[in-house]
This record gives sequence, C-alpha cells and structure tokens, in this order.
Amino acid sequence: MGIIELFRDYIEDYHPHLAEKEWIVDVRTLSVTDIQNEDVKATIPSGVTEELKCWVFYYNGGTSNVVYLLQDKQGLQDIGMGLLKKGKLVKPISFV
Repeated sequence: MGIIELFRDYIEDYHPHLAEKEWIVDVRTLSVTDIQNEDVKATIPSGVTEELKCWVFYYNGGTSNVVYLLQDKQGLQDIGMGLLKKGKLVKPISFV
C-alpha cells in the first residue's frame, strides 16, 4: 500500500473529522534520537537504531494537528503512524 493510501485509511478510520482538509506532505530522514516526543519514541521497537524516514502530513492553519508515518530509511517497512494534536500523541498504530 502506498504512503497516501496509508494516510487516507488512517484518517478515515481514526480521525474522519479531518478527512476533508487539504493536507500537505513533507518527508525527511532522522535518527531515533532526533525524535523529541517521548510517546512517539516509545512506539519504535528497541531494535531499530538506524535512521528513519519520517513522512509528515499537515494542513494550512492546522499546526496543532500533524500526522506522522515512520518507515525504515529505505521506505520499505512501515513502523508506526499517529496524530500529534498539540504535541500529544493520539491513536498511534504500529506496523511491526
């Protein structure tokens, strides 16, 4: 399943009130130690030590609602996804 499909399914299943927003996506590579939110960090399996690919979904005017998708650096394995609402992790899911 593609990144956009994963995102759309997540929004429709867990946050349908956000489904009609015009979402923007950005991607970056980061290490586990770069992740500042401890709740997000806790969702990453302890064996994952390499850099990660982080997809960030947001919309204009919605800086308090950010959806992230973490993958391995190559983008081959999905690790986890969740919504950060005002910095608080809401309804995270794990793929591993």
